[in-house]
Amino acid sequence: MLCGLATGLLYTKGKIPILLAGILVMTAAYSINLRIMGRSNLTLLDKPTLLKGAFLQSLPMYFDSVVLGMIVIALLTLVLIYFLQTDLGQAFIATGDNEKMARSLGIKTDNMKIMGLMVSNGVIGLGGALVAQNDGYADVNMGIGVIVIALASIIIGEVAFGELTMNQRLVAVTLGSILYRFVLLVVLRLGFNTNDLKLFSSVVLALCMMVPVFRNVFNLKHVIKRGVSIDE
Repeated sequence: MLCGLATGLLYTKGKIPILLAGILVMTAAYSINLRIMGRSNLTLLDKPTLLKGAFLQSLPMYFDSVVLGMIVIALLTLVLIYFLQTDLGQAFIATGDNEKMARSLGIKTDNMKIMGLMVSNGVIGLGGALVAQNDGYADVNMGIGVIVIALASIIIGEVAFGELTMNQRLVAVTLGSILYRFVLLVVLRLGFNTNDLKLFSSVVLALCMMVPVFRNVFNLKHVIKRGVSIDE
C-alpha cells in the first residue's frame, strides 16, 4: 500500500505520467524487497503458513490452495462490493467514470486516485504473500510477468460476459482468471514446452484484446442472432 501511495503522489502531485510513475516505484521496490528478504530467494518450508492449518491439511492434495483462494477471493469481493456502495465508493467510481464531472461535484479526485492505487497495491501484496506461502518460497523475481495474467483475467472476463455492472465485473474478473488458466492448461496438455508458457500467455492476451475487432470485421453479433432466429 505504501508503494501505491508513492505511485499516487508521483502521479497526482509530481505530475509524472501514471505508467512511468508505476515503473519508477516498481524499480525502487525491487531493491526494497532485497533489503527486506536479505537475499534474492527465501524459503518458507519450515515457517508457519496459512496452508499449514489443520483444516486445509485435511483436504485432498491441491485442494488446500483452491479452498484458501476461494475464501480469500470471496471475502475480498464482498468487501469491495460493500465499499463501492458507500458514499466514498461512489465518489471513487465517479472519479473513474468522469473525472471532470466528479471534480465539479466537489470530489477530491487526486485523493480518489491515490486511494485506488493504495487499495490495489495492498491486494497485490496480499496475493503475492499467498502465492509465496503456496509455493513454499519467495523470490525477488516471482512477480515478473504477472501483469500479463492480470490483464488477461480482466479482458477475458469482459469479453466472455459482455456488458456487466460494477459488482458483476468483480466476479467476472475472477472467472476470467480461471478461464485464462484453463486455456493455458489445455495448451500444456497438448504437449507444448513449458518454457513457452509466457509466449502463449501473451498470444492468448493479444487474441482476447482483438475479439472486439473480430466482432466488427466478421459481424459476429449479426451472425449469432441470425443463427438463433433460424434455429427458432
